[in-house]
Amino acid sequence: MGGSRAGWAGVAATTALGVAGSVAGLVTPAHADETVTVQGTAFPDPATAALSFVGCADLYQRTAEPLAPTIGVGPGRAPAGTRSLGWDLAGGNAVGALFPVGSMARTTTVSLAVNSSARAAGVAYAGYQDPADAGTALMWLGRSALVSPGGAWQTIDATTRTYSWSKYDMTTGARFDLGVADSATVADFVAAHGGDGPGVYTIGFGCDGTPFSMDRLQVGTPGNVTTYDVEALRTTVGIDSERGRDGEVTITGRLRTLTDDPIPHATMLLERRTPDSRQWKPVLVAQVEDGGVRATVPGDERAFYRWRFVERPLAEGNASAALLLELVSTPPSESPSPSDGPSVSHPTVSPPSATPTSTLTSTPAPVPSATLLPATPDLTPSDLPDDLPDELPGDLPGDLPDESASAGESTSHGLR
Repeated sequence: MGGSRAGWAGVAATTALGVAGSVAGLVTPAHADETVTVQGTAFPDPATAALSFVGCADLYQRTAEPLAPTIGVGPGRAPAGTRSLGWDLAGGNAVGALFPVGSMARTTTVSLAVNSSARAAGVAYAGYQDPADAGTALMWLGRSALVSPGGAWQTIDATTRTYSWSKYDMTTGARFDLGVADSATVADFVAAHGGDGPGVYTIGFGCDGTPFSMDRLQVGTPGNVTTYDVEALRTTVGIDSERGRDGEVTITGRLRTLTDDPIPHATMLLERRTPDSRQWKPVLVAQVEDGGVRATVPGDERAFYRWRFVERPLAEGNASAALLLELVSTPPSESPSPSDGPSVSHPTVSPPSATPTSTLTSTPAPVPSATLLPATPDLTPSDLPDDLPDELPGDLPGDLPDESASAGESTSHGLR
């Protein structure tokens, strides 16, 4: 994953719960009840919610493995929105949600919705700093084993669970030789160790290697709960052109996501319509390279062109503004006079909307079916699909074939 705020980087940044090497700076979300849309894995504020990657037997006993998050429609009806985030781990580690909180006593909601095709094992950790350790990197860590029966969405709330507690130095990962405290809920443990203080929760699955999906992350206090809804990456599509000396026009396009994450093996459609028609017709499919595409078209006819990225499970679809190619009154020469200006006009338009241009049908599947990391290639740039219709209404982008595997094509993390 690339980009300045890519959630993929957040996995590494929050692996050991020590968000800043100390718990002194943990803050409480200052919002009323609200829903925050997460584009892919890019959580907007890691100080309130982020991804976690921890060991299952012990917080710091992680094994190295590549992490390939997936995003797609469902499975089934997603708890929030239409999509969810999926993982397929080797076993022994857990990936999930990290929630720093300013008050362990007042925080009453810390939950994660999980779905898997079979029984799945996970782990929850609760970190609490008692008042006597304020200003240090010392923290009590409680561990609680998790099990999801699979087959349907289940909500796991970490605040009500019973934990086995040990004390750690969060900067070194060293465990103090204090033995393991008696199992206790967070509320009981806080009351027995000096009262309220800041802390952190994490909930994750993957301990037994069962693929799973996650959605609807929630954290907060009564009347002040934030829900995180995992959805697709939002996109923007730009267009530009340049006329050559032979009269042909090179039309370029630019595809980007609002999180600056790349879209693997992306393609875009170049579409054309005449000024007296409202029907857009496909011209060609172009492979996106380093975020850009280009195509050469004849310059001897007045027509509109646009680039279109078709929605896929990973990213929302979008289209560029319409570009009008004007006819040239005289052929371009080697030394044009000052009056021979460019023959391509760029109408003034508002920025393209990030609203999806098509929707995917949700088909029951245990995990999403499109990967955030390398996937199978999309449409071949040189040839249009045989079944592409001759005319595509501009308001009906769903008529286009989807550029990635549909939710029904896979029942596992198959696109590796």
